[in-house]
Amino acid sequence: MEIEIIEETTEEEVKIKFEEIRNLMINKIEELFPIEICDRDKRLDWKQWGIDVCNFDKFRKISSSNNENIRSSSSIRVSLEDSSINNPEESFEPFEGFAIIITGQALIHGLSENLKMKFLELGTMCKALICCRVTPMQKAQVVELVSQYENQTTLAIGDGANDVSMIQSYI
Repeated sequence: MEIEIIEETTEEEVKIKFEEIRNLMINKIEELFPIEICDRDKRLDWKQWGIDVCNFDKFRKISSSNNENIRSSSSIRVSLEDSSINNPEESFEPFEGFAIIITGQALIHGLSENLKMKFLELGTMCKALICCRVTPMQKAQVVELVSQYENQTTLAIGDGANDVSMIQSYI
């Protein structure tokens, strides 16, 4: 798993780190999958590319030399005849997805109006998003963000009474 840690302390530093992680994700996706992300400003989304995050290997490419039968859109190009799709048994670098660990100090800025949609984008590209040393209100804000914009259920784990606002934000 590709794990990134966000522990910056200012909004500008968090913004730069978000962009750095996003670029790393794009590069890794283009390296491992038959996808070319032409519009690098468009939101990253596994579903848009038709990739099941529970079975990355099924969608992997073996080499970048197979470029026949390319389907184009304004933001991505996907090779429909990639050999790894036809033969997922081939060996290649293991990839289990992305994970982000973010501290409460960085999350203050990640949940700001300026950065919350970028945080949501990065978080939804990950198999795991771990928020550590966060306040009960930050826990609630993360749950609300995902619920509001993604219409998804979240798994939020806490240790007791200080998690009431997180739990209530979902109800």
